[in-house]
Amino acid sequence: MKKLYFSTFVQGLEKPVEAMLRKEGGVAVERMVPGAALYRSVREPALAFVHQTYSVLFQMKPCASVDDAVKRLLSTGSWLDRFPYEETQGKRFRIVTAMGDRLVAANMRYVDMLEKAICEQTGMRTYREKPDVELWVLCRPEAAYFLWRLGKRSATRQEGQLRTDVCAVVSFLSGCGGKTATVLGCTNASLPAALKNGGARTLTCVCPNRESAKMLEGKLRGVRVVEGSSGYTDLADRSQDAVVLHLPVKAEKTERTEADLRNALFEARRILAMDGRLIVVASLEHAQSTLRKTQGVRVLARYDLTLSGQKSAVWVMTVNDVVEEG
Repeated sequence: MKKLYFSTFVQGLEKPVEAMLRKEGGVAVERMVPGAALYRSVREPALAFVHQTYSVLFQMKPCASVDDAVKRLLSTGSWLDRFPYEETQGKRFRIVTAMGDRLVAANMRYVDMLEKAICEQTGMRTYREKPDVELWVLCRPEAAYFLWRLGKRSATRQEGQLRTDVCAVVSFLSGCGGKTATVLGCTNASLPAALKNGGARTLTCVCPNRESAKMLEGKLRGVRVVEGSSGYTDLADRSQDAVVLHLPVKAEKTERTEADLRNALFEARRILAMDGRLIVVASLEHAQSTLRKTQGVRVLARYDLTLSGQKSAVWVMTVNDVVEEG
């Protein structure tokens, strides 16, 4: 029987995430909303392209506050039927309350009443410090949800490193499965790891310095690591089916960084196969004007999103049939 699940991701990536969900076996998408998907699955999902996944215990009409949502849960007991009782015995839990992507405090009197009801019916006990289970009361514009969070919390990522779920979407958009791929300006392992998981047949990482190259060599196997400029590689013309370029959004914009981006784009155009994909992930401030002026490539799709608090985008491009030289 298909159970109902709710997964979150970076707002702006709804179209590719929906496409990826529809490619999953045993999954039926019910609804896509900004930054989240509601779907049924025959098995508990473990999806690399989403940030967090929850089992849906109860859906409600939109609530003005988390207090209203908790009170509504207290007034109905049908959500108890959806608890995975085979997993509750001896477990410790806490209740998390949120409005959208922001944690907010709820009236503790109502929360205590809800905790007591759950303890009595499920055999679980409250433990707010390090619980085995998190139960979320989540209020969003389209609905309010009572959710059982699945999996472990995401590991802390390095400064400037893309989240692994965003990297998985980038890998999908690159169409690298069974093909040749290159990451230009590669400074961490998250993007190349996603491309390898996406089935890239051969993968080259062009690193700007020795430190990045050594780190990648230690973390990834079966990947060609090259130290050098993204604007001048030893790769053959038209040899790559996918080229990915990520500019950390908090990097300072200077004449040098603009020149480096132009050179990297010209190099990407040279090494990219005619039906290949060029993916650029960057802030609008860093890349928008330069991409608009770059000849020989055309934009197939653009997904606007916020990364590290900066307005950014994922551009999906390919080489023009007629490339202007000069």
